[in-house]
Amino acid sequence: DTALRLHKTHLSIAQELSDYAAQGRAYGNMGNAYNALGMYDQAVKYHRQELQISMEVNDRASQASTHGNLAVAYQALGAHDRALQHYQNHLNIARELRDIQSEARALSNLGNFHCTRGEFVQAAPYYEQYLRLSPELQDMEGEGKVCHNLGYAHYCLGNYEEAVKYYEQDLALAKDLHDKLSQAKAYCNLGLAFKALMDFNKAEECQKYLLSLAQSLNNSQAKFRALG
Repeated sequence: DTALRLHKTHLSIAQELSDYAAQGRAYGNMGNAYNALGMYDQAVKYHRQELQISMEVNDRASQASTHGNLAVAYQALGAHDRALQHYQNHLNIARELRDIQSEARALSNLGNFHCTRGEFVQAAPYYEQYLRLSPELQDMEGEGKVCHNLGYAHYCLGNYEEAVKYYEQDLALAKDLHDKLSQAKAYCNLGLAFKALMDFNKAEECQKYLLSLAQSLNNSQAKFRALG
């Protein structure tokens, strides 16, 4: 892989120059490259070396991002306890540094971590904390994803009115972004939540909007859902 060869060259040069901080960055880049290739054992190896250097040079921002990268790799390896510990370390350091962007990434990742494990009660507070930061983030796409995930968590918990609330926020953001595919997904989810609330008129209305969007997107799967 070309990127990997470049990062190895970068590491060799940094080692020759005894540039410790540059070595740390090179280890991090190699970890990211292995992560992208799905070689998570190798990713962990290089991110651990990156973390060691960032601790020795007391680079707290680098420590935060490296904890996040290690968490992703450990989660992919099924080492969930280690992943959770690194996600939490990322969040703690981001808060210590008052780095809102980094804190938001950590909160979203923690929510996703619990959501993928079906731990919706634990996931919801992290998503809610993210949304409290969202006015400062000015990231409508990221906010929409978190609204979707929080709506899904509440839907799975049987909190259908809360699910509707967050799916409607997701829909509003998708409209602001002129993202028809995300609008279609939001209408699909809203329809299911309204159906669970026995509000069949609103559920049918959502299906009509979904079908209209699906036709404009030529999305046969969405059409099937709308007609079902």
